[in-house]
Amino acid sequence: MNTPKVAVIVAAKNAERTIKKCVESLLALDYPNYEVIVVDDGSHDQTPHIVESYKDKIKIITLSGVGPSSARNSAVNQAQAEYVAFTDSDCIVEAGWLKALIEGFEENSAHTAACGGIQKLPDDATDFEKKVYLFMKKTGFVTEYMRTAQAKNIIDVEHNPSCNVMYKKEILQREGGFLEGVWPGEDVELDYRLRKKGYRLLFSPQAIVYHYRPQKLSSFLTMMFRYGRVQGFLVRKYGIFRKMHFLPVLTIVFSLLFLSACVWNQSLAFALAISSCFLVLGYSLDFVVAALFLLGGIYWNTGFVKGFLNADTCS
Repeated sequence: MNTPKVAVIVAAKNAERTIKKCVESLLALDYPNYEVIVVDDGSHDQTPHIVESYKDKIKIITLSGVGPSSARNSAVNQAQAEYVAFTDSDCIVEAGWLKALIEGFEENSAHTAACGGIQKLPDDATDFEKKVYLFMKKTGFVTEYMRTAQAKNIIDVEHNPSCNVMYKKEILQREGGFLEGVWPGEDVELDYRLRKKGYRLLFSPQAIVYHYRPQKLSSFLTMMFRYGRVQGFLVRKYGIFRKMHFLPVLTIVFSLLFLSACVWNQSLAFALAISSCFLVLGYSLDFVVAALFLLGGIYWNTGFVKGFLNADTCS
């Protein structure tokens, strides 16, 4: 049986904490026909030295800070493979990762452009990373970023994050690749264009990566601001096409209701605020996660407004 070749691409910048674990897991993949391409995009920590130690086993591309979209596109253009798979430099892949992704194409080949998989948390993640992971799982029904293994079979989806996805190289190149200058959310934009062209996007619950998360509150809030900023940019470019794009409207409506209650009845406003806090806490079942909901929501919405009003600031 012919085994199609896959190029596994990792765009890395200042990833000294995790890049060794990432590369080691890629070199241990249980797949007979693949290459690993790591793009060092202008790192100024130990990442280049760590990656260089694997030069006999992987292909290394050195760039000067062009951004993840351009870095991935450069690697795709140099890849000698039928399929290209992507994971992030802060991810560890399971040995059967590529096999699970390629099965999506074998079982559903007609018009299939991509197949993605599940994100889990590494065993050595910090306590704060565990809180961020829980937050992202709780918001997954809106973002489609974090799916669970509820689906036992390969299913159709609207989006797969670029930390765990495989594309047919020919389709990816024909449709223009990742939109350069956009990050994060470049994967959302790409998948939206592919779906508009009639391609299928699949999800395999057997394709598993372990993804590290922000270790500090400041890093988490920066991430949420950037996520919101790109979503604002995408709404301005394409209009509303995701459930999460309604969040700013809902936030405005709630804020107006709260302000009206403050004007007309301070007791009602107090009750509304307390009820909202308990709703968030009850949904998250954790005080820290509840705080991430509230603070993350503020930063995400602030970023959304900036991205919507300033279309040039999305990277």
